[in-house]
Amino acid sequence: MNTWDVGSDALARVHREANNGKFSGYFTGFLEGVRASQRIELGEVEPLVVVCAQMLDAMGDEDAYDILEDFKADVLDFQQLEDIVVFRSKNLKQNCQKTEINRFMGYCSGIACDDLITLEEAQGVLNMAAASPSVLEDPISRTIVVCCADSVDDGVIDPGESQEICRAITRLVGDCYADTGISSLGYVPVFEEATLSSIDDFENSLLVLTGNFETKPRRILEDYLAACGARAKSSPCKKTNFVIIANESSRDWKYTHKGTKIEKAIKLREASGKPEFISETQLMKLLASANI
Repeated sequence: MNTWDVGSDALARVHREANNGKFSGYFTGFLEGVRASQRIELGEVEPLVVVCAQMLDAMGDEDAYDILEDFKADVLDFQQLEDIVVFRSKNLKQNCQKTEINRFMGYCSGIACDDLITLEEAQGVLNMAAASPSVLEDPISRTIVVCCADSVDDGVIDPGESQEICRAITRLVGDCYADTGISSLGYVPVFEEATLSSIDDFENSLLVLTGNFETKPRRILEDYLAACGARAKSSPCKKTNFVIIANESSRDWKYTHKGTKIEKAIKLREASGKPEFISETQLMKLLASANI
């Protein structure tokens, strides 16, 4: 095995270091989102505990451990969270686009985890976008920023504006904890999904699969689709008809909630109207209805 082959120790080390940086940026942003309203809101406690448990499991994060221990001892307070955020913010990689975007994703998850957006939280989105212009390069992130800008104009976030911001955030980081009882870390965004009538709709199409498929290995799914007349490619292009997204994100994606394939597909779709997005869930229903 060569040094950089798939499965090599060297490549595994590179992925591990990149993932640690990615998750650290996300977790810092999440904590910033929780503290953005200047208090730990009641609906934020449970998702905070769940995300801390995930971070402890994923990379042995010491701050996550401390928060969990304080929660168990019933001594978790806002000042402790504030101190952790200040310390982590100083130690994040500066002027790094990946860090800035993962941090923004975490912040959005943090403010939406209770399915309620406050004025302070929406203003925090605007402040973060102003400090990290690379955030605005992503079309979905831009939509969140625009929603927040429109909402803070009159100094009040009404229930309709709160829901609109939360809906925009689901397109970036998936459903909030209040919707599912599951942390959005490790899951995929919620896309506008094309609805197909049968597996035959894939005939003569060019498609790309991305993510960590829960039901069957990606290679087997590609073989099934090839038998239906589709061609699978490794990366989206102008001719791509569909991007099929797994229910779970790949640990080695560029960002916590999307990789380069999804990033490229979003930009292509914004420019030309395609490709269309298909979920793993819909794909499995189509395969089952065709007895495949």
